[in-house]
Amino acid sequence: MKAFKTILAALLLGLLLAACGTEARPYTTADAQALVDAGAFNGEMQRVEGAFVTMVYGLDAASLKDYVSFQAMDTAVSADEVTVLILADEDAARAAEEACRRRVESQIENCRLYAPGAIPDLEAAVIDRVGSTVLLAVGNPKRLPEAVKGLK
Repeated sequence: MKAFKTILAALLLGLLLAACGTEARPYTTADAQALVDAGAFNGEMQRVEGAFVTMVYGLDAASLKDYVSFQAMDTAVSADEVTVLILADEDAARAAEEACRRRVESQIENCRLYAPGAIPDLEAAVIDRVGSTVLLAVGNPKRLPEAVKGLK
């Protein structure tokens, strides 16, 4: 009986250690470039500079530690975008995650008028929060999910 309890304890400890090792790592600004390089988007992408993110997402600049954003060069036909937000804390990240959801919903409404072909890509958008980081990616629904998985 003692041997059984020892084996059971060892198995439980192993499971706990394995679970600890599967925690996702936070996103980095380099991850956005990695997705662009992976060809997860339908067209050419350009890096967006300046206060774009705080304006479009309605984020408090004080809570945003770093970011990178790439947008489709031809926004008349594509809503492709990849944005990585690095925030001051998890509360700010939760707010940013919700802002990303609102951004996608707004883009879907806007695309109904001028780029209906982009709607399926928007509906398949990847929005993911890990710790105090958030990733928003809108691209080719056949390639993007695998490319995002490859980041982890």
